[in-house]
Amino acid sequence: MFQLEIAKPLFQLKNDLLDFVYPQSCPICKEPLDREEKEVCENCWRNLAILPYPFCPYCKMFFEEEEAEHEHRCVSPNRFEDQMNFAVRSLGTFDDHYKTLIHRLKYEHKIPLGKRLAQRLGEQLTQDKDFINCDLVIPVPLHKSRQRQRGFNQSEILAEGVSQVTKIPLATKILMRKKNTKDQTHLDIQQRKENVKGAFAVTQPEMVMGKNVILVDDVITTGATLNECVRMLLDIGAKRVFAVTLAVVVE
Repeated sequence: MFQLEIAKPLFQLKNDLLDFVYPQSCPICKEPLDREEKEVCENCWRNLAILPYPFCPYCKMFFEEEEAEHEHRCVSPNRFEDQMNFAVRSLGTFDDHYKTLIHRLKYEHKIPLGKRLAQRLGEQLTQDKDFINCDLVIPVPLHKSRQRQRGFNQSEILAEGVSQVTKIPLATKILMRKKNTKDQTHLDIQQRKENVKGAFAVTQPEMVMGKNVILVDDVITTGATLNECVRMLLDIGAKRVFAVTLAVVVE
C-alpha cells in the first residue's frame, strides 16, 4: 500500500528533475518548448487533429449523418452483439501524433500530459448531445499487479479529467479487472477476445442498473477489451454504455 501511495510522486519528481536538467522539446515537432508550454508546443496542440464524425469501432466506418450511426448494422465478425445500446467516440486516430502522446503518458509517466488530453476529450464530449444524460464515468481498470508496476492507471487519469469537465460523477470501484491478462499488442483479433474473456467483474451492480455509463480507455484497436467491459455492464443492468477513448486504430 505504501508503494502505491508514493509511486506517483516519485515518478513525477523524476520527470521534474529531468525536465530541469534537460530542457524539453515538443515530442511532435521536436522544437524546444517555451517556458510556459507544457509537454506539447501550442502550435502542435492547436493542430492536433480531432475526428469530425462518430464511427463504428469494428468496420471503422465514419458516420457523416446522425441517422447513419443509429441505423448502421455492422457486419464485422468482431462486432458487439448489442449494438443498439453501445456507442463509441474517440478524440482522434492512432496516428504518429496521438501514438506519441499516449506512449509518453503510459510509458514515460507524463501525468500532466494525460490530464491535458483528458480535458480535451471531455470538452469534445460536451458537444455531443448523447452524453448529456449520462450518469457515471467509469475507467477501464488495470489488474492490481499491473497498476502497482506502472504506478497509475492511465484510463483512470483520463476518466478523472472527463468527469471534471462534464460534471458527470466518477466511479472507479464499480468495474474491476480480476484476471491479469497478457499484453494485447501482438495478439490477433481472436486471441484478444480470448485474452479478455472473463477478465472483468462488476462489484457494485446496484450503482449501474438503469444508468447511462461512459466507459473510458486510452486506445481502441479491435474493440475486444471494450466489448468485454460493455457486456459486463449491460448484463448487470446498465441502460446504455458510451465508450470513449483518446484514439482509435484505423488501418
